[in-house]
Amino acid sequence: MVICVFKLGVALVFAVIAALTAMVAGLLSDARLWIVLGRAFCSFIVSGVVVYIGMVLFDKLGYASAIHEIEESIEEIDKEEAAEAKQQESQANEAGDTPAEDGESVEDENFTPLQADSLRHVETDQG
Repeated sequence: MVICVFKLGVALVFAVIAALTAMVAGLLSDARLWIVLGRAFCSFIVSGVVVYIGMVLFDKLGYASAIHEIEESIEEIDKEEAAEAKQQESQANEAGDTPAEDGESVEDENFTPLQADSLRHVETDQG
């Protein structure tokens, strides 16, 4: 059985965080020092084992490769969208259309800002 250093390191980090949390909680509740240390040790062992087993199962079931495949497909979709945008831009330039500047769109021509006089004011009953 091969022990992966990365999995062991992740389990150790989570175990230390759990132990420190148990120690702080115990010290804030004015428990005896031996009880605090015992709870911290138990939480260290239990959380470390649970995280390590979780990481091993995660790796054995192949979820890591599934996540990697999803990330690759998202990157491919982004590249395709960028290529389509470039193609549309080049087609617009060939047709003589001027592309809209940053922040401008067709709706901006019909846009009129609100005026304070045109707003309807609502009165409330005070009393």
